[in-house]
Parts: sequence; structure tokens; C-alpha cells
Amino acid sequence: MAKINLRSAFHDLTGRSTFNAAAVAAFVLLGASNVHAQGLPPLDKVLNPAETALILVDFQYPFTNPAGANYHNVQKELDEKHLLDRTVDLVKKARSLGITVVHITEGYTHDYRELDPTNPGGFHRGQILRQAWKVGTKETSYYEPLQPGEGDKDLFLPPRIQTTAFGGTGLDQMLRSKGIKNVAVAGFTTDVCVYATVTSAYDLGYHVYALRDAMAGYFPEQSEQMLKNTYPMWSKVLSNDDFLGMFGLERRTER
Repeated sequence: MAKINLRSAFHDLTGRSTFNAAAVAAFVLLGASNVHAQGLPPLDKVLNPAETALILVDFQYPFTNPAGANYHNVQKELDEKHLLDRTVDLVKKARSLGITVVHITEGYTHDYRELDPTNPGGFHRGQILRQAWKVGTKETSYYEPLQPGEGDKDLFLPPRIQTTAFGGTGLDQMLRSKGIKNVAVAGFTTDVCVYATVTSAYDLGYHVYALRDAMAGYFPEQSEQMLKNTYPMWSKVLSNDDFLGMFGLERRTER
């Protein structure tokens, strides 16, 4: 009987398993190259404004003001993307198209009574330790250039205490009552609350569009990798111009 080299067999098995896992991951992330051969319908190339909402997450003082506690974490992307100015332009065009604009904010009572300080997860414990995001303080104030003007029909929801925009805000019910099918997500941050909002929206059955020009993360390199490798699992990642182009608007001309 031939001897079996267990070490060699183990490496061969694990090597094939690793290859198979990588192949599955690549298939899931990138999709089948022959989509039509799989019997799947094509993806939407044109969106109906009446069925679309633009969700803006946490355009508040800590991220948008140079004196804000979190500003230095996102400043690189704010500057490189001209993120605030381009988001203002995006919102103006969305309003003109009849897209529902939704403003999501974070905020807590003065003593954080709605939170569990014993939860080992660091998100809320960090807010409590820093005494951050208290409702009624300048820290929860909204970025003024994005405030709706007279005649605008933006939605401002109560401050959220969860990571996702859909957590306890009534957002899902509001969107469904308006017949919304598509949601585009922008804001802060790519690697925390925006990401949580994208995955929640996907799980709720919305068609999700992640606007890479209008979001920034705590860790730019990580955010870039997430937009490249992780976000496509739950959304279609687009530039602002490509998103607006799905409603027939021409791309912005660079000068």
C-alpha cells in the first residue's frame, strides 16, 4: 500500500479550500460575467425621482466645522473631494429633480439616559465618555448651507441614537409611505454610520446607491478599500455625477 504524506495532503486540501473560498468571494463581489446567461434581469440605468430618496447622514458641527471634534479625522477627504461644496450642489440638483432629500442627525439627552453604558461595544461608550452629541448644543447643529429653503420639502427626522439612519427614526415607514424604492446615501462616516445605513437599507429591500464623492471616513485608506471591496455587496457605488446622470442630468464640466 502506498504511503500517504499527511502533511502534503493537508497543504493540498487547505490550498484548494483557500482557492475555492477566494473564487466564491470574487464571484459574490464582482458578479457573474455572463449575467444574462444566469437569467437575471438587467440593473436599472434610469431612476424615477418620485421613487428616490437622498439620505444625508450627520452633516453636523463635529464633521463640518474646523473646530468640530471629528473634523480633523475627515479633513483630508473633505479637502480632496471638495465634499461639502459638492454635496450642496448635489442636494440643490436633487431638489430640482423632485428627489426626496432626507436629513439624518445624531443626538442624545444631556445625561444619555437612552443608552446602556455597560454595553461593551465602543460606539456609545465613546459618546458618553466624551459627553458628545448632546441635543441643543452647538455640536449637534446642522451644516447651514444644506438647510432647506422656502418651498423645499426636505425631511428632517428626530435625532437618531443608533448607528444606522433606519434605527428608531421612522425612516423606513416614511419612505414606504412615499413609494420610495431607491435610496442614495451620503455623509459621515464611510466606515461607521454611512456603512450601517447602507447595509440596513439593503436588508430592508431598497435599491442602494453609495455616493463616494459625498462621504468621508475616519480612516481614508480603510474607507477607500471598503468602497472598492465591501460596499458593492450592498450597493452600487457611484460618483455624484453618475448618480444624477441616472435622472438625465448631464455630467458636470470640469474647468
